[in-house]
Amino acid sequence: MDDKKPELSIIIPTLNEGQYLSKLLKSIKIQTYKDYEIIVSDSNSDDKTVDVAKSFGARVFIDDRKGPGHGRNCGAKIARGKYLLFLDADVILPIKTFLEDFLTEIKTKKLQLANCFHFLYPFDVKDIPADILLNLYFKARSYISPVVPGFFIFIKKDLFDDLSGFDETIAVCEDTEFVRRAYEHADFKMLNQYIYFSNRRLNHEGRLKLFFVYTYLTFQDVLPAFLSKLEVDYKFGHYDKVDEHKEYDILMAKINSFFENHRKLVKYAYDKNTNYAIKIKDEITLYLNNVMGYAKKYDKKHDKK
Repeated sequence: MDDKKPELSIIIPTLNEGQYLSKLLKSIKIQTYKDYEIIVSDSNSDDKTVDVAKSFGARVFIDDRKGPGHGRNCGAKIARGKYLLFLDADVILPIKTFLEDFLTEIKTKKLQLANCFHFLYPFDVKDIPADILLNLYFKARSYISPVVPGFFIFIKKDLFDDLSGFDETIAVCEDTEFVRRAYEHADFKMLNQYIYFSNRRLNHEGRLKLFFVYTYLTFQDVLPAFLSKLEVDYKFGHYDKVDEHKEYDILMAKINSFFENHRKLVKYAYDKNTNYAIKIKDEITLYLNNVMGYAKKYDKKHDKK
């Protein structure tokens, strides 16, 4: 092993991700920025995930199937970089200067905690509303109390170690809970870069169901008790075929511009609605559980057709 420590450790938790992982690793290998190591933290996959990882020169850690939070923590324990970048296996870096541009912005703004825009691939017209809503929501929250999906989290390793990593006792939203704790100690920014992440979960579980799932999970930072009441089936490891597309630059710029011009309005709306939500938490819990039930019934009925 090279004695020189890399600046960046890229950590990828996996479970049967051989097909997707190769796309991600190819997009990493062509990067102009080279001062990194790749760590694949595998949950004892049955497919060729480990072989794919080794073929790209990744360091591989294999452990029992305990979920993505555990996988990220295991990868971080052996990471040698000053910075950690957690990616899911179905992410693709869109251009060869992505890491270079991202880290330049990190260093310029002296950040310890960040993420970026993210868009679904392969490009599908019916996913445009989801792309817009997701990025509008995440951008808005970045000014107030960030909600960061686990498929892309950047954090300085010293800060990660101080926080003792992800809470492995949390079944879902361990990524959001982790970033919320980190945000208490460091500024957070949603940077002016973007990545692609697969729409396979939407295809596999149904768009309507997932819309309500993520609406439901969103409230967990407003009403922390939701973490112990979730009625959500969240799977780790999927297997659909997908192609990469690059259609999102203009959309990202428009979303960015909107929020740069409306920060005060966004914060006012969030504060007002959050305070109201706390007052009616029992009604929200009942309503969202009912909606989740209807969404699951609809998707099951739709799948039979």
